[in-house]
Amino acid sequence: MTTYGTILIPVPLEQAAPVLREVCTAGYATPAGPRFCLAHPDRFVDGNGVFALAGPISAELGVPVLAAFQYDGDRLELEVWRDGVRAHRYDSWPDRDDESANDAPLGADPAAFLDFATGPVDSHRLASALADTPIDAEDMDVDGEPGYVWAQSLHWDVLRALSHPDQVIRRAQWDYCHMCGAPQALAEVLGSTELVVLGTADRPF
Repeated sequence: MTTYGTILIPVPLEQAAPVLREVCTAGYATPAGPRFCLAHPDRFVDGNGVFALAGPISAELGVPVLAAFQYDGDRLELEVWRDGVRAHRYDSWPDRDDESANDAPLGADPAAFLDFATGPVDSHRLASALADTPIDAEDMDVDGEPGYVWAQSLHWDVLRALSHPDQVIRRAQWDYCHMCGAPQALAEVLGSTELVVLGTADRPF
């Protein structure tokens, strides 16, 4: 499955863009509704990953930011940064490399994510998602194993519980590499004014 890293920022794109241009070496930024935007940094550039950028972005903008990194469909890591300091960390599978360890998520505290809601919060869905306990049958393992089949479904449910629309959740799962590799598809869903190019990145369309 695909790997991606994005940063959800509770500031409109036009307000965040100057800071993102200054902080991000290479990447893109997109709107995520009227009050939010997303940064899609090129994670293959040294020091340009989502967790490295989240601190400076939060400090410069004066707002909390939510950095997400989903690895290969298996693991979702979320970090909340405030004023340049990491305030909370969530890991859906902290002991991924230890077969004998407890598979319980780390940092499954719904209250840590409430600043990123864009409307009424579905508290039950949020708590269930963070606990790696899917509500919807299609997200459950067909063999009866506990937890989500795919980590991106867990991420989807977290953002859905925070009232983000489907269009925004899809964007929150766009990696910079995916965007570079599919310029035509990207142009079909984004207007030219909706994509901000950061640093040394090339404009895809």
